[in-house]
Amino acid sequence: MATNPTGTVLDDDRLLELRETEETPASELALELTPVAESMGAEPGDHVDWGVDEYEDEPMLVLSAIPDPQTGDAPYPRQLREEDGEIVAPVPDPLVRAVPPEGLGLDLESYDADRPLLFDAMTAAETIGLVPVRFDDGDPYRPEPLPETPDDSDPVAEETIAHERDGDPTPRPETMDAPIDALVLDEVMAEAPADVPEADVVAILEGIETHDIVGSDDHIAGKPPLTVDDRAVILLADGAWTERLRPALESNAVDVDPDALEAARECHERQALRLIDAAETTEYGDLEATYEPVVTAERDTAEWEVSEPDTADRS
Repeated sequence: MATNPTGTVLDDDRLLELRETEETPASELALELTPVAESMGAEPGDHVDWGVDEYEDEPMLVLSAIPDPQTGDAPYPRQLREEDGEIVAPVPDPLVRAVPPEGLGLDLESYDADRPLLFDAMTAAETIGLVPVRFDDGDPYRPEPLPETPDDSDPVAEETIAHERDGDPTPRPETMDAPIDALVLDEVMAEAPADVPEADVVAILEGIETHDIVGSDDHIAGKPPLTVDDRAVILLADGAWTERLRPALESNAVDVDPDALEAARECHERQALRLIDAAETTEYGDLEATYEPVVTAERDTAEWEVSEPDTADRS
């Protein structure tokens, strides 16, 4: 994204629409950003992070550009997408549901996409502030009461926001108990066949970590596992996902559908490439083409027993 002076970038008669999106399982709604994106020099595929601030007593969504290697450290990373000819930014569900000032206070289940909430936009450098103005039918913005919640609050969303604010390591709803970035899962699921349930992929990703399916004895490259950002890249023999990981998962009562397993394998490969890029090393540059990578929580590299690759099995 390019730098732009602080101030509104929209015409008086043009506001940004909060619309439905089916491109990412981590966000039900997305903000249409085409006019802002053109002004800021943003394109589909750019990575952004979300937050909430206040502007004239109203909650203001804050969208900031982030480099790809930093997505693992961002609270709510998302990727700009192109839908129906428009550039959109998926909005994290917890920020939509949480009551102001922590969020917009909207009920996702009753949100009417035919009566979308409209936003004005302001920019400062590589940050965009998005202020809710009114609904498309002319009604002014106001938080909508959540169903069966007497105090108009959403305890789940509020707890999620509190965890983020206080640095609580508990995973967000759109993440999982596995060392895979939410953005990576988001990208893979957007490209996976429509009949592949996200829950099945998450179960495989969590099963690998929970049941210690991959350990130090499995790393076969002639150098230690690469450790980056509290995670380790382990290189397995070609075919290990189907020949070893799948039986090991099934023996631990994890249901493994072939398409879900392929999506999980793609998650690990993409995460490994991101970590290799973040490490700015050339030693692991081509290894993902020779081996099948798995990302685990970082371990003491002194405890790794590194074995030489079995060249007899490779031609």
